Amino acid sequence: MTHVPADVEVWIDGVRVADGSAGPTDAPMAVQDLAVRWGRATTIDQPNPSTCSLSLLDRGGGAVRGDAVVFLGSTLVVWASIAADRRVVFAGRVTDLDIAYDDAAGGSTVDVIAADLVADLANRYVGTEPWPQETLVARAARIMVAVGGSGAGVSVDARPAALSVSRMDVDRQAAAGLLRDLATSGSAVLWVIANAAAPTAPTLRLEDPTARVALWIFGQGPDDLYRPMPSPTAGDLLDACAILQDPVRWSRSTSDLITRATIRWLDQTTSPGTTERTVGIVDSAAEDTFGARGLSVGTILATSAAATAAAQLLMASHQPSEAWAASGLVWDLDRSVADDATTRALALNLLDNGTRIGRAVRVGPLPWWTPNAGTAGLYVDGGAYRFTGGRWVLTLTMTSGIGSGGSMTYDETPAAARYVDVAPDVSFLDLIGVAGS
Repeated sequence: MTHVPADVEVWIDGVRVADGSAGPTDAPMAVQDLAVRWGRATTIDQPNPSTCSLSLLDRGGGAVRGDAVVFLGSTLVVWASIAADRRVVFAGRVTDLDIAYDDAAGGSTVDVIAADLVADLANRYVGTEPWPQETLVARAARIMVAVGGSGAGVSVDARPAALSVSRMDVDRQAAAGLLRDLATSGSAVLWVIANAAAPTAPTLRLEDPTARVALWIFGQGPDDLYRPMPSPTAGDLLDACAILQDPVRWSRSTSDLITRATIRWLDQTTSPGTTERTVGIVDSAAEDTFGARGLSVGTILATSAAATAAAQLLMASHQPSEAWAASGLVWDLDRSVADDATTRALALNLLDNGTRIGRAVRVGPLPWWTPNAGTAGLYVDGGAYRFTGGRWVLTLTMTSGIGSGGSMTYDETPAAARYVDVAPDVSFLDLIGVAGS
């Protein structure tokens, strides 16, 4: 196995904290128990606020005490670097501090917990004049301005940005909840991004999962019929030999299935207020096998057409399929197969808080006992990262590519495919998130 030399830097209030490799050894050191947790566990949920926890070790005798290094509300930025390439892993503000004496370490420890911008916005309230019907991107900017921020502090991907959202009367609501409602209404995901040029001024992104790299293609199977199938080339390749085998689990469960999706939306044509209406779709064939498994989602969408599209996206990403989800994928950078440019780039892109979001990854070649042949394509939707023993250990939360990613256009349909060449069990929903072959 090979070590990929990705280092760590911890900055508190714009000052780098000594980590044992930089700065005096008698200064408080941030080398213990550093962990970053981010993302979401399922494709239905919005991400929880990202958090970072670490311990400052103070053996005493230095010019600065441990409790004088960090305070509640301090900015905390964690970087990862390989040579001159530095990426922001986490940026947020300190929310909790604990001090205790550690006999084994021979000093006091200051345990620090920090959380990202979404946690802060949960405590910033919006109370303003009623809002008109407007585009989703305009509403997102309006919310940020209402809490004293900038409309430029949030970016929205193209598809959800153009959606129309309902007029509403905001009395006193937390900005984080309003933004999460927007993301859910737009079938989008709310993330915090810290730019390397200004890491202490993070922004928000409403990411469109349908704009991800498609992990499925429309190709010919062994029976010469066209149907969706896993792409053998989409995404970065993570060598399975670098993955610890013991914690890995491959899963398929009926708890992830939806046979009927209902979206609630707000009709703008009624007076004096809006009227909640619903649209829904049902997969009758799936219900014949699995029974009725419904999910209803409330939105502030303003049109029936947008609600219908949202129902289709929800159903497509939770339909019966041959895909397996993976949990417990642990990449210890000290156990890498190679230390080359490709491996280093993948490590940094998975650490980077901006490029890891929804990243398409192929894991392979897979060992004999796994249910996938060759490689498995998955999206990175979260993780628990640790810096320990001088290296990063990445535990990745991976979601299936079903119903996510870019869909092929009519022009991208294989020219040789005739109507009679398409497998008869393929439906419209099966083609959401499927690229051309």
